[in-house]
Amino acid sequence: MFGRTLTRLLRCYILLQSSCTTVHLGCKNICALYIGKVTSRHKLATRHYLFNMKVTRSCIMVVLATLFFSSCGSLNPEMSKENNRESDSDQLQITSLKSELADVKNDQTEIKLQIKDKDALINKLQDQIKEMEKKITYLTKNQIKNIQPSELYKKARNLLIEENYLVAGELFSGFIKKFPDHDLAGNAAYWLGECYYSLSKYKKAIAIFKNLVSQYPKSGKVPGAILKTGYAYLSLNDPNRAHHYLKKVLRTYPFSPAAEKAQEKLKSFE
Repeated sequence: MFGRTLTRLLRCYILLQSSCTTVHLGCKNICALYIGKVTSRHKLATRHYLFNMKVTRSCIMVVLATLFFSSCGSLNPEMSKENNRESDSDQLQITSLKSELADVKNDQTEIKLQIKDKDALINKLQDQIKEMEKKITYLTKNQIKNIQPSELYKKARNLLIEENYLVAGELFSGFIKKFPDHDLAGNAAYWLGECYYSLSKYKKAIAIFKNLVSQYPKSGKVPGAILKTGYAYLSLNDPNRAHHYLKKVLRTYPFSPAAEKAQEKLKSFE
């Protein structure tokens, strides 16, 4: 619609231009014939003609501008609808994200509560373990008062085989304290270290194995104690010290069963 209107206006403009040009040429011809008789009236007519031309052009420009802006106005509803649709889509996304954020926060709160409950349970269990250890220590002390060394050692070994590492460790510890110079004291020290190693108390196990080597250097359990020291350092993520003690087994006791195990373990370093 706008294109047809614009075409008609342009045609009118061209007709006006051609008509005005013809009149202007006619005036020029008349002026040429009577050039010597141009009066102030002719000048006034010429000025009037030029003024009419300017007014005509201005009117056409105003009409064109009006039509242009009216056509733009007719497009605005469509653009407004598109903007509204985009705004609604953005609002839906925002609402969805807010909902997801709320769910995440709720999950986070629940997890925190669960962790708090688990921490409380762990603390409670640790307290119970400490109480049990105290009771075990008390009972084992009573048991070893009038017991023979071999019987005590055998009882501790049986508990170790049954994987009752906590009670077995208490009995081995009692044996070393009560019979430090006994022939089985070195063995008892080694198995005490094994109890702590099995309970994942690696630092405590390392201290006991090292003490065995220094206190009972002639014990047949020394190569095994050095080997297990290397294992314990591996469990503590200390490969340098583990490598040192495994190599020490090979250098000091190259023909022992512990040396074979050390050699196998060292292959994992390569």
